Amino acid sequence: MSLRSEYDRLQKVIIHSPGREWDLIPVEDDIAENYLVEDILFRTRAEEEHKQFVDCLRHVAGKDSALEFCDLLTDVLEIVDIRSELIDKVVRLEGLNPNNEALLQSENIDSSRLSQTLVSGELILPHQPAKILFKPIPNILFTRDIAAVFADCVVVSHPAKAVRRREGILARFVFGYHPTFKNLNIVDILGESESKKNCDKLSGPMSLEGGDLMVLDKDTIVIGCGQRTSESAIEELARRMFRENFAQRIVVVKLPKERSTMHLDTVFTVIGPEEIVYYPPLFEKTNGSSPCVTMIYENVRGESKKSSSENPDGLFSTLGELGYDFPTRIRCGGEAPLFQTREQWTDGANLFAVKPTVAFIYERNTETIRGFREAEFSIVTSDEFISGDPESVNRTLVTLNGAELSRGRGGARCMTLPVERL
Repeated sequence: MSLRSEYDRLQKVIIHSPGREWDLIPVEDDIAENYLVEDILFRTRAEEEHKQFVDCLRHVAGKDSALEFCDLLTDVLEIVDIRSELIDKVVRLEGLNPNNEALLQSENIDSSRLSQTLVSGELILPHQPAKILFKPIPNILFTRDIAAVFADCVVVSHPAKAVRRREGILARFVFGYHPTFKNLNIVDILGESESKKNCDKLSGPMSLEGGDLMVLDKDTIVIGCGQRTSESAIEELARRMFRENFAQRIVVVKLPKERSTMHLDTVFTVIGPEEIVYYPPLFEKTNGSSPCVTMIYENVRGESKKSSSENPDGLFSTLGELGYDFPTRIRCGGEAPLFQTREQWTDGANLFAVKPTVAFIYERNTETIRGFREAEFSIVTSDEFISGDPESVNRTLVTLNGAELSRGRGGARCMTLPVERL
């Protein structure tokens, strides 16, 4: 199992269909802070849209390619000792009282039901009323953020927001104990006592989320430093990756620390060897903005060396110095600033490639799609894609309905965690 680019042919990917957790979000004034959502989904329709997307993924990668996160978690919960340890960590995180802890630890709860409870927060037992034990975690729909696979490693996330920290626990157990991932090296920036001793030497709080990490090539990671991934976490990641020679360089993009640009993949994605999609205000110099500055950590004989100065000319300049020109650059939202901002908000820069130059986008991002058409991409619906030959398709943009899914504030890349590409 390995991953060395953002666009090689997809083999395995972790997904999660929107479930009961979305039905249990209360509508309240601080919903965005408490649940990291701005809206509630019509779950039935969202499930249909998500299934259509997953069907497209399987059309390319095979019927067994899309791994449902809760199924993986169920498998892990079948291991008795691991089940008890996982529940103990969730109990401590959520501050459950002894009675509720006993309910979770009960042998009468089958692993599948327990898996759903750990995501939705709702425990349903036969002949008993449903019981809410803790908050739902709706953002698990966006499996991209729980980890990132690079080469033969899985970098597990440490979420910045409290509402996502249960996701981090569940992901650690899935990657740590599911046999599917036994050949992956786990990189956990807070997983060793040595790391904890070093925390006082770092520059601040440690948070790291998968949506900020991209695979440029077998040696190079590009990572966003902003609202969800901290500079101190990147420092520690570089130290870990270089010490084991898992990577040779990490390119850091300093993003605005804002909700709208929470991850690098909300403003920039790579879909082919020469093709990228990006949000212009953060990567081009205009009358109203300058590019986000970049810097590089290099692997020097197993030690991390930080570049002596930042590059004020931005990511494209830095990538050019590394030999990456990406001549096909599609602007999210097209040429007009109004539509650039609107379509960045609806994930027009958050695309997912299943093979080189074959990628997915929400159909509502019409100006971005226009840019692809002008770049001589074929534009097809998901139904048209599924009815075609996945072997012969190339230079194609597949449009997803996503009327409900897009309200969750995550696009095609957000909803996928690829763990193997060839």
